[in-house]
Amino acid sequence: MKKMSPWKLSLIPLAMFGFGFALVPLYDVFCAVTGLNGKNFQVLSVDEASRQDLNHAQRANLQFLADADSRDLWQFKPENKTLELQAGKLITTYYELTNPYDYPVTIQAVPSVAPGVWAEYLVKIECFCFTQQVVPAKTKVKLPLQVTLSAKAPEEVNHLSLSYRLYQSETLGGTF
Repeated sequence: MKKMSPWKLSLIPLAMFGFGFALVPLYDVFCAVTGLNGKNFQVLSVDEASRQDLNHAQRANLQFLADADSRDLWQFKPENKTLELQAGKLITTYYELTNPYDYPVTIQAVPSVAPGVWAEYLVKIECFCFTQQVVPAKTKVKLPLQVTLSAKAPEEVNHLSLSYRLYQSETLGGTF
């Protein structure tokens, strides 16, 4: 058996590092293609959303779901169970979150849209999932959400479900 030179042996860890480094963008592409974890939603500014064709009569029902991490005592629920979306028409709604603890908590909401193949047609303008939220102790907060249906949505897109799962990012004054 022929011995490998140290130069060739050093290429193996470099290739492994490169592959590991490339996994993050590959995962993002995979999620965008499959709709896994709601990764293929569009984020538009209010100006871009208002420029969409408002004459498009496409409509879809949007169901709102909420799931706080089951080990936690948070009360997390949507303000509305369902709303009707119209292509290009901006809808504002809220999720309510109650922090029952004696200390503030920082949470991160992770969205998921179903069916995943239609997720690209749900356009989020403003979402509490874009950044971490600090919820003061013993308070109830309203978390804003602005969405619209893309004017590019085909007629088959008639219902969507938007679900959020909350995770605690850090504890600012206590432990669980």
